[in-house]
Amino acid sequence: MQEPLNLTLGPEQFKAWSSHYLNEGRKQESWRIGDINIRGRQLSTTVSMRSVYTSGTDSKGFHLTIFSTLEFLSELMIIYAHAWAGLQKKTKEGWMLESSTKSIRAVRNPDQIKVEMKIAAIKKLGDNIICIADYSVTDDQGGLFEVRLKGFLS
Repeated sequence: MQEPLNLTLGPEQFKAWSSHYLNEGRKQESWRIGDINIRGRQLSTTVSMRSVYTSGTDSKGFHLTIFSTLEFLSELMIIYAHAWAGLQKKTKEGWMLESSTKSIRAVRNPDQIKVEMKIAAIKKLGDNIICIADYSVTDDQGGLFEVRLKGFLS
């Protein structure tokens, strides 16, 4: 059995283990949502990355990160909830209450990220809206993320 770790590390000591992506690269990523199709409790769209960060430790190049994914999925929930409520512009702030993600296979095509959103529940609570949605995020290379978000618009 391995002994439990008991360390105190300063910035210079943990620098070699740190993720350049989390510290610097994340800020370089941006995305764009294409046309959105809403049919009842389902939404579909294609997202493309406008700017990507490619990790030097990933020999296969670009892979979609959960951080960008959560950003555009949250944006889609905000858009859907505003449309559902009949609001003409963004008047409510979105708050993520819970999230669950499964990264089944890496999404590697930055230009054709397909998103399918299914509303599990949505309701008004006074002036607020609560929404639970299940998402499938795929690409044409077999990539697959499964995500469930519970959000609150206030």
